[in-house]
Amino acid sequence: MNTRRSRLLIIWIAVAVLGAIIFWKERELSSSVEVSSGRPDKFLIPVPLDQVGAIEVLRKGQLHRFEKDDAGTWFYHGQQDGPDAKTHAHKADPLAANTIGQAITMFSRTQKEQPIPLQAGSDEFGVSRPDILIMVYPPGKSDPVIRLAVGIVSPDGYSRYVLPVGAKEAVTIAEYQITGLMATIDAVSKNPAPAMAPSAAPEGVTVRRQ
Repeated sequence: MNTRRSRLLIIWIAVAVLGAIIFWKERELSSSVEVSSGRPDKFLIPVPLDQVGAIEVLRKGQLHRFEKDDAGTWFYHGQQDGPDAKTHAHKADPLAANTIGQAITMFSRTQKEQPIPLQAGSDEFGVSRPDILIMVYPPGKSDPVIRLAVGIVSPDGYSRYVLPVGAKEAVTIAEYQITGLMATIDAVSKNPAPAMAPSAAPEGVTVRRQ
């Protein structure tokens, strides 16, 4: 029991630290960018946050799902078809909800930095066989508004290559947006999710597995 409590304490310390980092980044972004009520093309996600009901992240064959409840509070839903699916709590954990909400709010503000033309037959930027695939869903819908194949980090370490699945060119975004989302998953997921079947990825995109 003491070991379990110690592990939980470490997790929530990590969550608290992550929350502070995300809050600082969000304030920094808010001071330089004014987000309008519309959704200009400069934003990576084509709909505003109030029209997002769930975000799924397929990372190296493991599916992680964040979902918004009826009160508008975000929670970690976890694996849908794993062995523990029946025991998942479908309600927000107050210890994690604030950190999850901040991370997703920040990710929803991600802006495109630079268009990157793609060469047929080449995967120079890691978007054809990505380690990470992100799906963004409207509330109560099973079809995502966008699928994002997340490629490699740019040589300078500040940007990440991302391909909106179906688009003819990739874009770069701030690397800390991906780092923050992945760190949130690591902080709130207690156990690794089992591997998803290859059919989970959209046609033309292969997610690497370890």
